[in-house]
Amino acid sequence: YYYAVAAFKDNQLFVAKDMFLQINKNYPKWKKIDEVNLWLANIYFIEGDFNSGLNYTQRIQDIKLKEDASSFKGNYLKNLSYDQLDDLLKEHPSDKDVAMNLADKIIQLPISEQDRGLLENIVSVYELDEGKYRIDEEIKSVKKDAYQVAVLLPLMVDKLKNNSKFISNEWVVELYEGILLGVADLKSQGINISLSLYDTKQDSSVTSRILKYDELKHMDLIIGPLYPGPVKVVSDFCYQYKINMINPMSTNSEIIGNNPYAFLFMPTDENMARKTADYMKDVVTNKNVMIFHGKNQRDSITAYTYKQEIENFGFNVCYINGIATENGKSILDILTNTMTVEFDESEFDDMVEQGKVIGNLRITEKDYLVIKPDSIGHVFVASYDPALVANTITGLATRGDTTMLLGYERWLDQRNTALDGLERLHAHLIAPTFVDISKPKYNVVNDKYMKQFNAYPTRNFYTGYEVMMTTGKIMKRMGNLFQFDPAIKNFIPGEVFQGTLYGDKNSNQIVPIIKFMNSQLVVANPRY
Repeated sequence: YYYAVAAFKDNQLFVAKDMFLQINKNYPKWKKIDEVNLWLANIYFIEGDFNSGLNYTQRIQDIKLKEDASSFKGNYLKNLSYDQLDDLLKEHPSDKDVAMNLADKIIQLPISEQDRGLLENIVSVYELDEGKYRIDEEIKSVKKDAYQVAVLLPLMVDKLKNNSKFISNEWVVELYEGILLGVADLKSQGINISLSLYDTKQDSSVTSRILKYDELKHMDLIIGPLYPGPVKVVSDFCYQYKINMINPMSTNSEIIGNNPYAFLFMPTDENMARKTADYMKDVVTNKNVMIFHGKNQRDSITAYTYKQEIENFGFNVCYINGIATENGKSILDILTNTMTVEFDESEFDDMVEQGKVIGNLRITEKDYLVIKPDSIGHVFVASYDPALVANTITGLATRGDTTMLLGYERWLDQRNTALDGLERLHAHLIAPTFVDISKPKYNVVNDKYMKQFNAYPTRNFYTGYEVMMTTGKIMKRMGNLFQFDPAIKNFIPGEVFQGTLYGDKNSNQIVPIIKFMNSQLVVANPRY
């Protein structure tokens, strides 16, 4: 034993470990065996073999030595990564020190990256300090006579001053105009909103400086920001000060992450895919599906979420592929590709009579579509890319069969998208920002906008207006932290959009799907 200790002091770790292991093997009941286990644990920790080190600490029975082991063990564990600690806890589920260090790692992450479910489970199972990990916070929603709302948008005021002829971020101005009109309409309904506007300039450092203003800590709601860098900064700020934030335009689920105070006004891309699949399962009888998507993360997520969901309903996705813009014509080729069968006219007629025609559609006497007509129930183009959209529409029109087209309302903004073509293809479009002209408020809002701004309203204006009207009405009924009020499970009808429903989610669960009916676009799955 003393030989081993001396070897350790002389930095001969291999010799020391060998001696301690021999003692452990040959004299397992020696009265000092706990000290041997402590030495071995320390050596293994030094060598980076944390599994073995933990195994030896768990053998220690002496209370004082257990405390010593926990103390030096913590010095090693605190330097490990999140993944290393997560793996160690799976191997040593009874080790409270590992659990506590993993909890510390989780709480150090930005809120959007925290696994709150795992954290709450660790705190509960290992009886850690709930206050330290913000598990036991008593949070109440407060109803007020007036609500303070901060709007953080990339207005880029400096660029507006220097370039009055061309406004590159005109859409942001339109969004803000909608918010302003929403505040005015809310006031007429007895809902008072005090609005404060801040220009983030698309810059996270500028946003961080804005958040240092004392008044931001006392806001009831933050609308925005719109870009990833500023969003991350504001998300952490809102979690720290328990202020709700809502992104008016994004469909990216990563924006809300695990932050209970972060909301999307729109449904997420994943949710749109799931809700659409749930709708299409009852609309299309032919269960064969083709999916095209763009070469980007957003399109891929939507496409493969839809694929998984529609397959759960018994459909067969017989083709799915990402298509780059420059290769958009490949979609047309896939849909209209033909094959040639060599025989003369009399031979062809004879084969028709015998039911032996090889091919699918008689275009001439020799050419046939490779993909049999009416063999595909619907084609989903999970992309806004004009090249992909145009080639799909042309391809389906050329086929002239019963295949249905599924896409997005944003296609209607593209100049090369013919509405009559979409109608002929029985197109169904995912439309979270569909402006329903049948709503009573439609003409009223339009008249107000044109009188105030001397222009026609855009989708961006309607979005800003709906965000402000919806959140204003929600706060009036449920208070500033509305997610903690049971009424959050209720559907909120929209003014010109379909409406909003959060329930136990932090993104809108309403996914309108529109289609043509008597040459008019109508909501196919209304929620009234």
